[in-house]
Amino acid sequence: MLTPGVIIGISTLIFWRSMGVSGGILLTIIAQTTFIAAYVMLMILARMQRFDRTLENAAFSLGATHLQVFRRITLPYLMPAILSAGVIAFLQSFENYNTTLFVKGHDTTLTVYIASKVRTGLTPAVNALGLVLIVITILLAAAYELRRRHEVKSAELRAVQIEQAD
Repeated sequence: MLTPGVIIGISTLIFWRSMGVSGGILLTIIAQTTFIAAYVMLMILARMQRFDRTLENAAFSLGATHLQVFRRITLPYLMPAILSAGVIAFLQSFENYNTTLFVKGHDTTLTVYIASKVRTGLTPAVNALGLVLIVITILLAAAYELRRRHEVKSAELRAVQIEQAD
């Protein structure tokens, strides 16, 4: 399980050191991006495979520009996949400790800081950080659920209004 992160960390460090770039935040971002981009791409491609291209063709036939089609049709369709991929990428960046450890240089990232505190002894700061992350997660989940319920009620209300108009 640990091999991919270790291999990516070592290979990223060796490659970028040969180019003259030493470890640090920039190299950490590059290493994390190369590891996480595959997850994001797979989620967005899976969503795009179910996309109905006739929607775009209909919009073009009605005189929409490429930007309008993207903004009004493609982007709203992809938004659930983009948001899900963003959450997965964020969580993967926390989990991908091995890659970060190899390429961080003298900088300390949050993941490395938490891991070092777990090894040397937890402090109230780490406990508070864990609490903040949990609270943020719960708040985001609650906001998502409230928004979803509001959209369902709005759709039901529109359906009732359409029925009454007929």
